[in-house]
Amino acid sequence: MGIFSKQSRAKSQQSATTVIAKGCAIEGQLKLESDIQVDGQIEGQLHVEKALVISQSGSVKGEVFANHVIINGEFEGVCHASRIEILSQGRATGEIYSDDLSIEKGGKFNGLTHSVQDKQVVDLNDAKMMAEG
Repeated sequence: MGIFSKQSRAKSQQSATTVIAKGCAIEGQLKLESDIQVDGQIEGQLHVEKALVISQSGSVKGEVFANHVIINGEFEGVCHASRIEILSQGRATGEIYSDDLSIEKGGKFNGLTHSVQDKQVVDLNDAKMMAEG
């Protein structure tokens, strides 16, 4: 049995976290089924099924779609998430679409917030009006 057996691979895929190291810069579109921790820089669009963690040294610019976003570094752009936390060293600028936003003492947010449900209610009403009209 080698170092890379099938059992060890299966375990690592279940608990995998992608790390963008400090000093690393990525530009483009990323899609992840697992968590991601950004210690470096990302510019572009991120689709994260689980959690996005932006560490103190990390920076993300662009559009983010994630289940949970934790900002302790810099974020600039549009963020769509079920839950967003801006920690004490976090700085966020732009638009946030979430029904669960928390900002720790020392954390900074400059921008607009939108409820996720507001957009869905409007879409349902528009569809109903079009069906009746």
